[in-house]
Amino acid sequence: MKFKRHQLLLNYIFIICLLVLVINDHILKWEFSNWFTGKLSDFVGMLILPFLITYFNPKHIKFNLALSAVLFMFWKSSLSTDAIDFYNKFAFIQTSRVVDYTDYIALVMLPFVYWLIKKIKENPEFLAIKTKLNSVFVLIPTVFILISETPPRSHYITQTDSNFRCHNCKLKVNMTQAEVLEKFGAFNIKIDTIFDSSVYNRYALQEDSLRHYTIKEFIIDNDTLRNTDISLRSPEVGKTIISLNGFDYNKDISNQKMKRKLQRHFRKITKDYFKKL
Repeated sequence: MKFKRHQLLLNYIFIICLLVLVINDHILKWEFSNWFTGKLSDFVGMLILPFLITYFNPKHIKFNLALSAVLFMFWKSSLSTDAIDFYNKFAFIQTSRVVDYTDYIALVMLPFVYWLIKKIKENPEFLAIKTKLNSVFVLIPTVFILISETPPRSHYITQTDSNFRCHNCKLKVNMTQAEVLEKFGAFNIKIDTIFDSSVYNRYALQEDSLRHYTIKEFIIDNDTLRNTDISLRSPEVGKTIISLNGFDYNKDISNQKMKRKLQRHFRKITKDYFKKL
């Protein structure tokens, strides 16, 4: 059987790695935020990328692997920041990444990938998926999946002692700020403003102003978050963005366990308290 480039995409290893990448980036990372889920995407990504490049340049495997390594190291370094920012200004699929040079450990995949590609070229039936599906139907989703590898809008938690910061924990609702505050009251959530008085006097009557509040006690299941900082902002008339910014949590519990709990429950929190909004 003669080798054809579509076999680089239509094989079980490539498809399985693609599925693992999607599941890990969009589910597992937010359910189980740890070293394993953080590095898993890098390892499977370092298999997918050389296969993808070889799909377009099937005659030069070693060059393709070298190019994959260079692109991966550039992407994972601070050197790519300006390029990512420029791309995000115009792209409808936003992307981002965390600079972490320990991710370079994924480069150990390259010898294995070289062996796999050589094996497929020498024996096209090796792990091949027998289908009449055009490889373009795998190619296009693969490009989108790689671009959106680390969803920038996903929330995440950082911690300093007993203080937690919640980044990008936002919910947009079709209500004015006054209506949102009324809804808080309906849920028996008591809030206090934490404005500087001069700022408050200047902006209090402007519906589109950014307002910060604190909730002394905010109960999630059986856990109590204290001094929860929220903010309300109205980007347009009749709509409000509610942001959960940070809180204190003093119970004796491991960082990772708490982070997983909060990341797992954030959408549940918003649905529980704002499901009628």
